[in-house]
Amino acid sequence: MRTTAAVAAVLAVTGAALSWVPAASAADSATTTECVTHPLGTAGRYAEFVEKDSTRHSDSEGAVAVGGDAFFGDAKLGQGFSVGHKLTGADLAALPGGHSLVVGGTLHANQVVINKGSGVYGSLDDRSVKGAGFAVDGPHAKGASPVDFGKEFTGLRALSTGWAATKPNGTVSTSGDGVFLTGTDPKLNVFAVNAADLEKFRAITLDVPVGSSTLVNVLGASYDMSTSATYGVYYKNLDGGAPVVDDYAVPRPEYGQIRSKLLWNFPQAESVKKNYTSWPGTILAPNAKVEMGGKNVGPGHVNGSVIAEELVTVPGAETHQMNFTGCLPGEPKPGPVVTPETPKPTDTPVPTPPATPEPTPSEGGATPSASKTPTGSASPSAPATPGETAGAPAGTPTPAPSATPEGDLATTGSAIGPGTIGAAAAAVLVGGGFLAFAKRRRRTS
Repeated sequence: MRTTAAVAAVLAVTGAALSWVPAASAADSATTTECVTHPLGTAGRYAEFVEKDSTRHSDSEGAVAVGGDAFFGDAKLGQGFSVGHKLTGADLAALPGGHSLVVGGTLHANQVVINKGSGVYGSLDDRSVKGAGFAVDGPHAKGASPVDFGKEFTGLRALSTGWAATKPNGTVSTSGDGVFLTGTDPKLNVFAVNAADLEKFRAITLDVPVGSSTLVNVLGASYDMSTSATYGVYYKNLDGGAPVVDDYAVPRPEYGQIRSKLLWNFPQAESVKKNYTSWPGTILAPNAKVEMGGKNVGPGHVNGSVIAEELVTVPGAETHQMNFTGCLPGEPKPGPVVTPETPKPTDTPVPTPPATPEPTPSEGGATPSASKTPTGSASPSAPATPGETAGAPAGTPTPAPSATPEGDLATTGSAIGPGTIGAAAAAVLVGGGFLAFAKRRRRTS
């Protein structure tokens, strides 16, 4: 999969010097190209769009498409995987074939719950505990993939490298252990930053106009949020005062508008690693293995979508139904990839990290327990909402996502010691969650 030379060749051939900007923009010397409102094409319909293999637990609120094999849930860990909890009728109608779950290869399944829509796969491997679980709950069948992953990722790579050549019109500055992305364009704000520079900082703050689209080009072969234990991605406070950390339920809808039009572009990366913090916006890493969480760093939610060559997550990590709605240049032209400037120093105050880990809200994110068997006599349970946990039977652990030291309410790196992570990981592995199981029970009751 990973050949730096191949990536370099793609960059050389498809790199573009382009920028879509209105009159009086800070980047008005750049080449103008048409703004495309759905620039990601088919991929933009999914919360997870993966060219090759994917290993997942817990939950994706949106649709999921995997071109290779999918390893969803794990009976040994007591983990399942639920799909599509937040999809609307309009969302489903826009999906190829109406399928909320697409697996081009083999679906290795333990208690996979398709909440809305249907599933299609090349073949099915039932990995549930025989007599005590299920492979897939919800409409599903063997069939041909309605998605041409090769064609889609060829286009996505061309877009990614083309956007990497877009002339920046925003500034990147630093203060202490914080980095600030500041833009003033009402339509499109473009930033370029080296991955090695970005991962040095523990707090990332966005300051862009509400309603504008934001493109952050992160250049380099790898990016790891755990390098300096990044503790949060923030928005400039629209009411004044301290910056606002990204959260599942942000305090004002304007922050959600900024998030929905935010795209992080990793055109050269072969590895992108998230830690426990919440990540707003869409991650476009068409050449990379994206990891959400890992050993001693906890899981990490994405309040947006993930587009990657490969995706691997630990139990408790979720993707939320907040797909990209921004407007980006849509006609790449040959040209050099922008070389990021060294971030400039500023005296802007750095956000203060939370003192202690906060529980993670979960919306439809808990997963079924592998030790239970759906029965018609089981009583129904209501799905969790932000700030609540899914109902669990008496004497059982709290659902996994709410037990993790993860950043829907961002936490400090210093506050997450090995003991805390170990305890949270144990809660994830033992608890597993019960929401998807409850949904299964509702169907059979």
